[in-house]
Amino acid sequence: MLMSVVLFEWKDSILTVALNRISVRNAINTEVLKALEAGLRTYGANPDVKALKLCGRGGCFAAGADIKELAGLDEQGIRSFHGLRERTFALLENFPAPTLAMIEKYALGTGLELALCCDFRIAAEDTKLGVPSAKLGIVESYEYMARLVRAVGPCQAKKIIFTGERVDAQTALAIGLVEEITPTAALFQRTATLLSHICANSINALRESKKVIAVCTRDPHLGQVDDTAQPMVASIQTADFKEGTQAFIDKRPAEFK
Repeated sequence: MLMSVVLFEWKDSILTVALNRISVRNAINTEVLKALEAGLRTYGANPDVKALKLCGRGGCFAAGADIKELAGLDEQGIRSFHGLRERTFALLENFPAPTLAMIEKYALGTGLELALCCDFRIAAEDTKLGVPSAKLGIVESYEYMARLVRAVGPCQAKKIIFTGERVDAQTALAIGLVEEITPTAALFQRTATLLSHICANSINALRESKKVIAVCTRDPHLGQVDDTAQPMVASIQTADFKEGTQAFIDKRPAEFK
């Protein structure tokens, strides 16, 4: 029986998505992208998913794209791969529920771009991140560059790309490539704690807040927003607002339905 190159597990409102090409450190190829695309489309339509955890099996997040596959592609093949990659990564970037990348060992090249599509990243203290494209004679896509620049700014992006150096976890935290690092042995437990905090909150508030943040990212001065109070106005009409405020008054944990 063939093992899937991407594993999807939905448990306790959390969707775990795990890359599963352990023998090649979860290198991302067309098969992986197609499996990711199908799964993200299916679960993205499920309103009961409260959070998504993205990780890699075998103690490694993703060492990059599958270079053996890329080396054999012509122009049409590269365009097809790029289209599939960015279409799939956009599904993750726009996933309705909060998303967290749990990074072990390596997040390089396409693996780093995949992690950047999550809402935030937590990394083990021995993790290495980087963009080795210049070492391979590859120029990354506009989408990849834009995600990297949004995370670390243009100057740090240039340094990462121009040197091709692997960035250690402490440096990644300092420049904004990841949001948290933790001792390697504590990574799974700390990730579980973060997810439990997320899932204790209102699923409506989480999803709607993510939409608002996306608008703020695209339009930081809110020039295209007609009604800036609309998110608050809509939220106070929900059952979650009534439960959350009453639970606060009663000094008890909220029980969101």
